[in-house]
Amino acid sequence: MQEHSNNKALSSTIHCLLFDLGQTLWERDPGDMQQYTVMADQRVVAILKQTFPSEQFPDEVAAVLRTTLLECFRAEIDKQPYLEPEGSPMILKALRALGLDMLEEGEGHAERAEHIGQALFDAMQVGIAQTRMLFSDALATLQVIQQRSYQLGVVTNRYWGGPSFQKDLQTMGLLTYFDLANVITSADSHLRKPNPAIFQMALDACHVDVAETAMVGDSLIADVAGSQQLGLFAIWKPKNYNEIEAYLEEKENVSVAEYNRQQVALYAERGSELSSMIYKREDEVSDLVYFATGKIRPQLIIRDLSELLAWFA
Repeated sequence: MQEHSNNKALSSTIHCLLFDLGQTLWERDPGDMQQYTVMADQRVVAILKQTFPSEQFPDEVAAVLRTTLLECFRAEIDKQPYLEPEGSPMILKALRALGLDMLEEGEGHAERAEHIGQALFDAMQVGIAQTRMLFSDALATLQVIQQRSYQLGVVTNRYWGGPSFQKDLQTMGLLTYFDLANVITSADSHLRKPNPAIFQMALDACHVDVAETAMVGDSLIADVAGSQQLGLFAIWKPKNYNEIEAYLEEKENVSVAEYNRQQVALYAERGSELSSMIYKREDEVSDLVYFATGKIRPQLIIRDLSELLAWFA
């Protein structure tokens, strides 16, 4: 582990670390993901058959509905990228797109449609605890950071939240380190990163100020640019770390270690600087393209979570 000359500046200034979840604390298990998705689809088919006993549904109806639902989410988010759509209306929209609009017939259809839509949306949720694997250093890193008296929180974009998601966090051992009040999801807040308002919600929940808070995440747009809208200290854990490392060495003639030292030195000199830009990720444009423009620059780049321990003593 590298020694960092400026870690005292961070330790004396930063008192709260906010974390993204997917690709930051955990990654998907492809094998289990497929198995549990099939199980969720079976629950959806059962609800459809119970609700509409006279209808004949093809075996693949749930898988098609899931695909259509995700398309509806993406289309809505494209229109309003800083807001998280509610699940039940999105399911009903997906059903209509497939010609399955029977819920909108008869007296009291609106209330009934909302109820069934929510049941279908809940049934479609695939459990996190069964389909995600924590990175090997995740819990150990969180434990040490907590022991060093840092406040911890979560800011994450998710279509599904609520009690079942919270139970999964408990099962995975994460609620040992995160108070539920400090776990802010887009599903429950109806705000999406990079909307600075969702980061402000986390600051309010943790009772901390911008200048004493850092955000750790894998997305240069959602996590880094988003948190920098408020002036948070941004830590990037890119999925394509090797590509970013090679770019810095070949194009900017610095190592990641030197980049980090330079950025933290600037932070120590100037403090937290408010970004004036709001970014929306374009399809098929990689984080490296945005990074190479120089317009989005995190204060730290890390490969592994355990690297945080050298900076936050």
